[in-house]
Amino acid sequence: MNTFGSKTRVALAIVALAASAGAQASVMTSGTIANAPCQTYLESPLGSNALVVGGCSASEVTQALTDKGNVELGKFGSQPATTLTGTLDGKQIVLSGLVASDWTVAFTEKYITDAFASVGQTLTGGPGGQLDTLTKLMRDPTALGLPAASAGYRQVSDPNVSKVEKVGSQFFVDLDGFYNAAAYLNGLIAAVNAYVDPDLTSAGRFAQVSEVVKVKVDNGDWQYLYGFVADPTGYSTQDGSYSGVYRLGINVPEPESLALLGIGLVGLFLGRRRRA
Repeated sequence: MNTFGSKTRVALAIVALAASAGAQASVMTSGTIANAPCQTYLESPLGSNALVVGGCSASEVTQALTDKGNVELGKFGSQPATTLTGTLDGKQIVLSGLVASDWTVAFTEKYITDAFASVGQTLTGGPGGQLDTLTKLMRDPTALGLPAASAGYRQVSDPNVSKVEKVGSQFFVDLDGFYNAAAYLNGLIAAVNAYVDPDLTSAGRFAQVSEVVKVKVDNGDWQYLYGFVADPTGYSTQDGSYSGVYRLGINVPEPESLALLGIGLVGLFLGRRRRA
C-alpha cells in the first residue's frame, strides 16, 4: 500500500472539512422563551428603520432574530431570569438575562473595571475607593443610603439579543444597545463622585458599553458576555435605543469531527511508522 498516499488523503480530508466549516455561516432562526417578562422590538412599519414594542410569540421572536430588531430577556434584573433557547449547527444555545445573584462582587468589579478601562480610566482601590463605591452603587446602593431600586446592575441585566450566528468555526451573539453609551457611564461617574475623593473624570462625549448576557452551550458552563465596541444598527426606537450592535464571541468546544479526524491522522502516521 502507498503509505504516503494514504496519509496525504487523510490530511486533505481534514483540510477540506476545515475549509468547508470556515466558509459557511448560519443563523439561529427561532427559539423558545422561558419565564416572563419578555418583549421584542420590531421594525414597524416595514422599511421605516423605526422599532416598536412587540410580544414574544414564536413568529415575533423569529422576526427579531432574522430581521431588524431584537428580543429583550427580562426587565431590570427580574426574577426568575428570562431565557431564550434555540439550536445552531447542532448545538443547544441558551441565552439568559441576569438576576441579582449573578452580580457577585468579583464579577461586578470586573465589569466596572473593564468598562472604565475602555475609556482610559483606572479606578482607585481599597475600602471607600472609586471601585469599591461603584461596586456598591451597582450591587447594593443601600450601603450608601440609596434605594435598592437604584442598583446599577438593573440597567444592564436585560440584554437585547438581535442575532445568534456561526461564522466559520466561531459562534457569536449580537446585542443591541446604545451606539453611544456615554450618558450611562457619565451617570455612574456623577453618582460616585458624591462619595469619593478624588473625583472620577468624565467619560467624554462618546463611549460604548453593552449590557451583559449569560450564554450556555449544550451542558457547558455559563459564560458572561459583554463588550465595548459597537457598529451602527441603522435602526432605533424613538429615544435612540438599539442604535448600536455589540458582537460578542461565544466559547464553543472544538467540533468533534475535526478532533476525531486529527486523531485518525496521528494514528495512521504512527502505525505506518511502526510497520516501516
